[in-house]
Amino acid sequence: MPNALHVMNAGRHLSPALEAEVREVAQAALTRQAARLGLDGVDVAVSVSPWGLPETGIHGYAPLDHFVQITLNPDNPNFAAGWRTELPATVAHELHHARRWQGPGYGQTLLEVLVSEGLAQANELDERKGELPPYAQAGVDLDALWARAQPLLDRSDHNFETWFYGSEANNLPRWSGYSLGYELVRRHLARVGGDAAGHVHTAARDFREAW
Repeated sequence: MPNALHVMNAGRHLSPALEAEVREVAQAALTRQAARLGLDGVDVAVSVSPWGLPETGIHGYAPLDHFVQITLNPDNPNFAAGWRTELPATVAHELHHARRWQGPGYGQTLLEVLVSEGLAQANELDERKGELPPYAQAGVDLDALWARAQPLLDRSDHNFETWFYGSEANNLPRWSGYSLGYELVRRHLARVGGDAAGHVHTAARDFREAW
């Protein structure tokens, strides 16, 4: 079953020219990444929303193995300069999640979520021409953060918002969990070889000793 891209713009929040370019860029990324991941039968819905990441104006979500949602905010001051990179990178990230849902799943424990997010970020690298995603660069002491994560790795009651989007009250900078997950995956791939696509269904426990 083929994948399908849906650019939802009935309200004309994207100009005709921007809608056409968004469709072209997103479709190209979908085609590349579906081939890379061996993925089919996925609907990718792109729509305009004010709730994109403030850093980029774009946000992605893959709640299921057959559905990816991507929102764009052209009014965000960072959108115009970066969307041609951020949109295909987001497609790569979320399609990796969708493919992982078809295997072990996204996960519930902190270790499982760190691995799923780390792999999805690693899968962005080709779309970013090797540059790290911004959320892989939290500027935090990762060794100290890994030590702090140890008691929670096998628990599902961690606070995702706190670990991944940051919390001043808990002394966790924004993107802490994303950066920790990326580094954990980077170390594992450096040790065993392969890439994010090849390890899309690798169990989270296999990454544990990479630190």
